[in-house]
Amino acid sequence: MLALEEPRIVHVSGPFHPSTPDIQAFRGGDTKVGKQNWDKESLYFQIPKGKMIIADSGLNGEPTLITTQSPEHPKEMRTWIGNALARQETLHSRLKYFNILGHRFHHGRSTQQKKDLHQTAVEAVCVIIQYDYENGHPPFDV
Repeated sequence: MLALEEPRIVHVSGPFHPSTPDIQAFRGGDTKVGKQNWDKESLYFQIPKGKMIIADSGLNGEPTLITTQSPEHPKEMRTWIGNALARQETLHSRLKYFNILGHRFHHGRSTQQKKDLHQTAVEAVCVIIQYDYENGHPPFDV
């Protein structure tokens, strides 16, 4: 997740099974298990009180924490939200450039070790991308 006001990666989470819905990853758990059992490191718990994030429709369901595009918004607001989402996609494309998200991760012996190593790899790539942001190649401004 990118900050809107500056070129800074503010949240990284995962890995998640490919079939995990976006809203479940955001919350850190399924509504069936109850909010008290959600992962407290998830983005849901990291948003400061009174703040919101901008996300696509895959994260509908938390209107007090997430703003998504809506036909009811004025045209300028829809354009601004679209630009913010496009900016976020530039981070995703940079992650994909390193080719660690589009293929099965085969390193490690156990399932847990594979998850841990994959998380480490993604976080390392995020550090490289952040370094690039700070040294002449930031995402575009919203």
